[in-house]
Amino acid sequence: MISNRQLRKQEDVFVLENVELNKLLEAANIELGKGNYRKVRKIVNQIKALDLPLHIIAYFSSGLLIDVGGALGDINTIQEGKTLLENNFERICGVKGLAPTAHYNLGNAFLEIFSLEYQKNQNDFLFKTATACQLDQAKFHFRKALEFKINNQLAANILVNLGNCYDYLGRVVEALECYDKALNLKPDFGMALGNKGKALLYYADLCGEHQGTYILEAYSLLKSAKRGVTPEAAVGFLDCIKLIEQRDQSLPLNKPPKYPGSSIKGKSKFEQYLIDFCSQNNLYLNVCNFCKKCNAAIGDTATIKSMIVPAKDNSYLVLSSYLNEIKQDYVIARLLIVLSRYPEINLDFFDKYVTIINTLDSSLNNVYVQLTKTSFKEFYDILDKIAFFINDYLKLGIRENDINFSSMWYQDRTRKEIKQKVLQTRSASLNALYDIHKDLDYGTWRTKKEIRNALTHRFVKIKICTEKESDRIMSEETLVKQTLELAKIVRNSIIYLLQFVHVEEIKKSAKFQGLTLPILASPIPYQLKRRRKKSRKRALHTQKPKTEKKQAN
Repeated sequence: MISNRQLRKQEDVFVLENVELNKLLEAANIELGKGNYRKVRKIVNQIKALDLPLHIIAYFSSGLLIDVGGALGDINTIQEGKTLLENNFERICGVKGLAPTAHYNLGNAFLEIFSLEYQKNQNDFLFKTATACQLDQAKFHFRKALEFKINNQLAANILVNLGNCYDYLGRVVEALECYDKALNLKPDFGMALGNKGKALLYYADLCGEHQGTYILEAYSLLKSAKRGVTPEAAVGFLDCIKLIEQRDQSLPLNKPPKYPGSSIKGKSKFEQYLIDFCSQNNLYLNVCNFCKKCNAAIGDTATIKSMIVPAKDNSYLVLSSYLNEIKQDYVIARLLIVLSRYPEINLDFFDKYVTIINTLDSSLNNVYVQLTKTSFKEFYDILDKIAFFINDYLKLGIRENDINFSSMWYQDRTRKEIKQKVLQTRSASLNALYDIHKDLDYGTWRTKKEIRNALTHRFVKIKICTEKESDRIMSEETLVKQTLELAKIVRNSIIYLLQFVHVEEIKKSAKFQGLTLPILASPIPYQLKRRRKKSRKRALHTQKPKTEKKQAN
């Protein structure tokens, strides 16, 4: 985790003209750099004794306490800084320039507390409710901090720590996206490089034939993580490097991987636009889409490649048919948003014979808006089909009419009691799906669920201009942005579903110790998916009957 000590000299925040305070802060920074945390604790006590407003003292003291507590693994010191910050949070955020780092420090406190609890029992945090998990609060404050206009260094630090939250939760794809965003802001940022390397090392185990490539990439990133790395993180990065060197000696570790880049060309302008659109927005369903360093990043290749089932059991084919439906629904929902954005196709004729009443409220009513609305609904509906898949795979016993992505997790939803079969999986990937449900139901992404409900059961007005937006009134730009964000959420959800099945099937294989043979995937050839030719009977209807030709002659 990145601490506040790395930011103090770089962030453009409120500066108090107090010589004594500034001297103490400078001394604290020096001692932090040396790892003299006990001395920093004494400096905090000196800051608290200054004749300054309480919220100003709380701002500077809390950040130091959280840093020191995290470094020492002292949960009481972290809690002291957290309480001090929370008690003065509103007044601190009222000072111009302090709100971003206040949210950042509070997020750090929650993340540090969680990290210490995680070290005691790594499985205890899985499938926690929204109120029970420190990571929910950490995510909230990191996301809030990113809403402010801040410099690149602070943004990069926040993104790395947000990525760390996702990584803990099993949401490795979102974690990698956060690390990449941080590296776009600070390409040589050691904490982003190292944490991305650690995440890729975990991700590699879920990537089948691409495993070796990701291990090489992880090793290269970890070796290059030097600048701006905290002492505690450096130890963790070195441990990962040693693990790779001991475990993967057959790989050419000393040769950094080289990538040709993505170069697939479409056969038409529209196909090329679709390829570029999906690539730029990370909308392809495959394990390589986030990196885009080779042609493996293009295409919807993610699938269940094998499954171990009892003899004469067709569950593999049944579940594969569910997955086929999920993928096809995703592809069509994606096509709708691409069509709505493609500039070289004119669908205006679609509205030509549709009578729409002018309601005098500057609403947009056209085929492009409707395509986007339908795309949004189709993407969201896929989540319920993921729930349907999990219900059958884990044999949860939920009635078909009662299955949905919100309630499938709970034995008792009122008390947030998780189903035992879900808990028994101890699956990080399934926990990732559970956490996505929490974000959508009562977290940061709650707006997306409200938009879906409004689109499905009520109305959403898309206006040419609007001063105040909501889940029922928004601009076309906002609708498109929300749809693309939802598309990535659903894409990641499908990836986590496949990762979950992959790991569960590995467990089954180990349990049976080679006594059974897995059923392997058999994909449908492309030729059989193409549009069928006209049947002979249909073709006859397009020609004039022979009797008519004779009469004409």
